Amino acid sequence: MLTRMVLRIAALLLLVAPAAVHAQAPGNRTYFNQDIFVAQGQQIHSAICLFCSVQVEGDLTGHVIVLFGSLNITGRVQGSATVIGGNSVIDSGARLGGNAIVIDGNAVYETDESISGSAYVLGGHLSTLGGHAKSTHRVSFSPVFLFSLAAAALLLFSAIYLKRRHPSPA
Repeated sequence: MLTRMVLRIAALLLLVAPAAVHAQAPGNRTYFNQDIFVAQGQQIHSAICLFCSVQVEGDLTGHVIVLFGSLNITGRVQGSATVIGGNSVIDSGARLGGNAIVIDGNAVYETDESISGSAYVLGGHLSTLGGHAKSTHRVSFSPVFLFSLAAAALLLFSAIYLKRRHPSPA
C-alpha cells in the first residue's frame, strides 16, 4: 500500500517536473504573487503572472498573461496581452503586436498605433487618452451588460432545469 503511494507520488513528480522546467525556460517568467518587471533594454520571451502585476519597459517577444493584477506597457510586446481581474495601460510609445483582452477590468491606451491587433474589454471600460479611437477593432462591454447577460443565462438555465424536473402533463 505504501509502495503504491510512493510510486504515484514519483509518477506525479515526473509528470509535473517537465512542465515546471518549460514554464521557467530561459526568457520565460512565471510568477505567483511577485511582480514581473522587464527593464528597458531587457528582452524576455513570455510572462505569466498570478496575483501580481507586469511592467514592460523593454521587449517581450511572446505573450503576456496577468491574472488578478495589472499590466503596464511602455515598451514592446510582440504577442497578445490578456488581463483577467485587473487593469491594463498601454503608453503612447508602447507597441502591442497582438490583441489586448481585458476581462473584469479596464483598459487605457493612448494612441491607435499602440495596439496592432484588436482590443476587447469584457466587464469594464476601454478608453483612449488621445480622444476618439479611429479603429473599429476596439470593443468594450460594460459591467452592466455582462451582468445582464449572466442574469439572462441563469434564467434560461433555470427554466430548462425546472422544465426537465417537472414535465408538463401530456
